[in-house]
Amino acid sequence: MSEVIGFLITLSAFWHVLGFAFGLIYIHFSLKSLLGIIPYDKTWTRMIRSADVHLWLSGFALIGLGIWQKGFDAYLANPKLWCKVTVVVLWFLSTQAMRRYAVPKLKLGNPRPMLRLASINIACWIYGAILGCAKPLAYGVWSYPEFLAGFAVVVMLCFVALEKMEQRAQRQRLRRTSTSSTSSI
Repeated sequence: MSEVIGFLITLSAFWHVLGFAFGLIYIHFSLKSLLGIIPYDKTWTRMIRSADVHLWLSGFALIGLGIWQKGFDAYLANPKLWCKVTVVVLWFLSTQAMRRYAVPKLKLGNPRPMLRLASINIACWIYGAILGCAKPLAYGVWSYPEFLAGFAVVVMLCFVALEKMEQRAQRQRLRRTSTSSTSSI
């Protein structure tokens, strides 16, 4: 029976990785659009939401199968699991804030709230993937605060990276604008 559970966990983990990869592609496109590098395509939102659904379903499957395999108390005693839950809750909240707060601001021509929330959202995607690979650090090797400290570092790095990307995109837009205005003279 344990071989069957192990096989189901492997399938669920693969499903989870596919959902992550699929969503990440369209998040990348959306970010490039937000920075003004490429035009936005409305189908990306549907693709990202589809990836979200697959991540939620496969994540619940992994938790359920993990509880079945290790037992309720043993599985829930893992600080890595609780950090992943924290990251997923923050991901959900940042996504809701993007939809309810940042999208209306973006439609009015203000991309800053979307970029700030995108930093948090992307950090959640990245750190969720890191936690998925962090099996050797599970079950007390790292504590919950240590996992959260790692998440804080990733959030800060994402804020800095998106700020730098935004500055670079602005410089490129200025260069295109100045070269097109000089060529029309």
